[in-house]
Amino acid sequence: MRMSIKRLIFALSVLLFTGTASADKFADAFEAAASSDYNKAVQQWEPLAEKGHPDAQLFLALMYHSGVAGYSNEKEAVKWYHKAAENGNYTAQEYLAAAYREGWFGLKKSSKKASFWEARLAKH
Repeated sequence: MRMSIKRLIFALSVLLFTGTASADKFADAFEAAASSDYNKAVQQWEPLAEKGHPDAQLFLALMYHSGVAGYSNEKEAVKWYHKAAENGNYTAQEYLAAAYREGWFGLKKSSKKASFWEARLAKH
């Protein structure tokens, strides 16, 4: 069976961040996503994201953006990208800088907002 580009991008994203999984629930969500149980992963990441966990926020954004859980919701993805970026997640900050620079994720191009996130990136 051929893997779609969206699923491949999501799977690679998960692999990049497996080293950050410290809490059991967070690790369980990775395991669920790795076994393609994306709905379970969303259910496990969402409470962590609501409590301010930046990596869980990023992964929720990726889930909503890619649609691997069966539905795509750019508005919800952008909400979680912002929360993750505001909580210091470097990858989310990169995504938002590019999104505002290029007009991705349904966002209007804004050099001012892109510059804001680029400045945050420079502080890392």
